[in-house]
Amino acid sequence: MNKRYLWRLLTLLVMTCFVIPYSGAETLVFKQGDHSLSGEYLEATGANPSKAVILFVHGDGATSYNAEGYYELIWQPLREKGYAIFSWDKPSVGQSTGNWLNQSMADRQLEVLAAIDAVQHQYGFTAENTGLLGFSQAGWVLPALANKPEKVGFMIGIGFAANWVEQGRYYTQTRHELAGSSPDQVAAALAAYTEEITFFKGAPSYREYAQFAGQNAMSEARYAFVLNNHLADATQDYANINVPSLLLWGDKDLNVNAQQEFQWWQNQSNPLITTKLIANANHSMLDAESFDEQSLDFKQWLKLMWLEQEALAADFLPTLMTWLDNR
Repeated sequence: MNKRYLWRLLTLLVMTCFVIPYSGAETLVFKQGDHSLSGEYLEATGANPSKAVILFVHGDGATSYNAEGYYELIWQPLREKGYAIFSWDKPSVGQSTGNWLNQSMADRQLEVLAAIDAVQHQYGFTAENTGLLGFSQAGWVLPALANKPEKVGFMIGIGFAANWVEQGRYYTQTRHELAGSSPDQVAAALAAYTEEITFFKGAPSYREYAQFAGQNAMSEARYAFVLNNHLADATQDYANINVPSLLLWGDKDLNVNAQQEFQWWQNQSNPLITTKLIANANHSMLDAESFDEQSLDFKQWLKLMWLEQEALAADFLPTLMTWLDNR
């Protein structure tokens, strides 16, 4: 039996273990514009009716409703706590139509609102017992919806950054530092990043961009997505939040400058917003010692599936559950 076959067998076995507990999920398809979005609804476990529903909102990338198994680590304790879950495949993923790369952050907000309406209509939840939990890029989606108490009752944000350009700058610096670049090389990479952002101001065509970027050019679809969204900034949306909200960052985040984002909030005075840096956590609230890269590769995904909830930073779930109990 060769190594490749063993890896595939192990992957199949692990994925099977994660599919079985959620085989009772109920598919709910909803419309947003011309597109159909396919989601899965999971009731709270136990004998009592669900006391609220939490909609999971993805970060960047072509993400399935369960984020390839990652979300399920969080769903289990939430469902045991009495919360129902709703999450959906991004446009062009699974059974969802459209293309997530064609979306602006405003488009994503409309999509979440459509999901809220569908879940409330189908399962009878009110705005007060409807919550949103978003990751990373959802930081430019959810804060604008957290000023709509007629639609949503609470919000949870994980790894949010206020400004797209500054987040990209931090990501670029960290990526080069992790790759072992010298200080001069890091400085050159940051200068190139600044030049690229300046270049975007002219809204160049993809052909112009490809000539500018050379071998480092993004795909045409990705370029259009970035050009359409790189000016995203949630600062004003933060100021208008008027539902109970919990914002969490990992203190070992390699994607977002978590220390800076957290410190900014210490000078704000909105009593509805709770913030916390989670010790030894990465961008996704995974244990930073075991998951010390900016993204998961296949081997780290297998580790995630193997460790299950032990893959999460120790203080993440207790912090989340305590806040939900006291919001």
